[in-house]
Amino acid sequence: MGALFSVDFEVRDYELDQFGVVNNAVYQNYLEHARHQFLHQIGIGAAGVASSGKSLALSEITVKYLSALRSRETFRVEVAIEKIGGARVVFLQKIHALGENRLVLTARAVAVFLNENGRPTRVTPEHRDALTSYLSGNLAKPL
Repeated sequence: MGALFSVDFEVRDYELDQFGVVNNAVYQNYLEHARHQFLHQIGIGAAGVASSGKSLALSEITVKYLSALRSRETFRVEVAIEKIGGARVVFLQKIHALGENRLVLTARAVAVFLNENGRPTRVTPEHRDALTSYLSGNLAKPL
């Protein structure tokens, strides 16, 4: 999988659970923020899609937790596209702790384009064009 896009963060204390590590649900926010930043960068911003009456919704996500992040630890969330289907886009993501380049988690997220009635609809030609050049198979650098 090629690294397509990345966003750096620092763990905030309010994101920790009673054991002093990032709460498992918070990782979902990190992953979503990175996907949204990536889509915005390539011209598929949430506001623009919504103004058309359509939406892009997460339909499934699989996360494999490998290690924990702690208070004030810096980390990077990486995003790549595995494939583009008729109505779906599959994202591959990783989180690395920056200080020791430790892999924290891997994730696979499926987003679906929806029409004005909330039903799956084909990826528009414009969106397909914007996404196609970022398929992980087209990228040289490993994620």
